[in-house]
Amino acid sequence: MSQNDESQHIGTSNLRKEDDGFLAVKKYDVNEFTLINGETYEGAIALYKGKVYTDIMPANFDEITETHFRKWLSLKPEMILIGTGSSHFFLKPEQVAYFYAKGVGIETMRTDSACRTYSVIAGEMRNGLAILFPIME
Repeated sequence: MSQNDESQHIGTSNLRKEDDGFLAVKKYDVNEFTLINGETYEGAIALYKGKVYTDIMPANFDEITETHFRKWLSLKPEMILIGTGSSHFFLKPEQVAYFYAKGVGIETMRTDSACRTYSVIAGEMRNGLAILFPIME
């Protein structure tokens, strides 16, 4: 690279944060999510393909049922990230197997990690569904 090259390509990314359809969590607080579009939601939310879903969510991780699984799969995601709040909880092995049998990857992690991971996945235009439970006091 020459000294006169004032290229702005150093450190660039293929993330599409500037696109209108991109949604990610900008900030989260106790029982609340603020998205990059400025909208704020209380309680659990799901993010998928630029849309926010609240009607397919249980109130907390412990209330997840197969009915929720069917609702999530009806969106046809390639993968599902579950943000379990301020602590990391795991699905039962048979619940994970349910998704793998349908060809859908699923991972649980703390909500802060799920928010960051979803930003990357959605920014790469991948079909990821984020199931986000808020942190609690």
